[in-house]
Amino acid sequence: MPLRRVMHSYMDSVPPYSGITASRIIKSRSMIMTVNMHTLPPITTASIAIVDNDVLSLESMQRLLTNRLPLVRISWTATSGREALSLSLAGERVPSLLLLDMSLEGVQGTSVCRRIRKESSRFPILAMTSFSLNVYEAKAKSAGAQGLVSKNSEDNLVRGISLVLRDGSLPGFETRHIAHARIVSEKNSSPRLTLREEEIINLSADEGLLDSEIADKLYISEATVRKHMQHIMQKLGARTARQAVAKWLSPRDY
Repeated sequence: MPLRRVMHSYMDSVPPYSGITASRIIKSRSMIMTVNMHTLPPITTASIAIVDNDVLSLESMQRLLTNRLPLVRISWTATSGREALSLSLAGERVPSLLLLDMSLEGVQGTSVCRRIRKESSRFPILAMTSFSLNVYEAKAKSAGAQGLVSKNSEDNLVRGISLVLRDGSLPGFETRHIAHARIVSEKNSSPRLTLREEEIINLSADEGLLDSEIADKLYISEATVRKHMQHIMQKLGARTARQAVAKWLSPRDY
């Protein structure tokens, strides 16, 4: 049985779609580990869904996958967390893998990942980010992702996709079944925000929008925005909207 305690440097040593038979000495951070890998089976065909709120990035990624992974087809794409949740949980066009950007507008990628993983273990989720992997690594693991890769390296992105399709998860991340079981069994001390509440608090926290601007962006009234903010404050245990934003931006697992 392969030893899967491999760190990030493994991603740079494995060419996509190649067999691996030898033991390797991999240096990761301050440790050196011997990794025994069985030959990985070849991939026949697979389907991938992509979630990225940057349309240009989304189109570029589709071209990359078409060129670099000719046996993979694009199942569907989404540009928002709400749309991604709808497509992921609909039960139709179930992908072999979901590529999920962590930096989404409104409902964040970590929340989308956790919500999908809580409801389903039908497909693995590979998180991606253009920021340092350290920013989202712990959050992606907690949210039930099967790996995290950088959008800034095409080679690493392709390798990450190949490995998750083959092995089910990247080293250090839970498999989809284990992550699903963990999240379902977790007891949360604070009530979770609804999708609409998350959209409002994120627009307020990340973009600094006023109630009137949030209302215009979400096509709702200012009174509705204020009502949602009251619910958010109650759930987060905040006395003011500013305090709610501060709590939301602090390390959390809401």
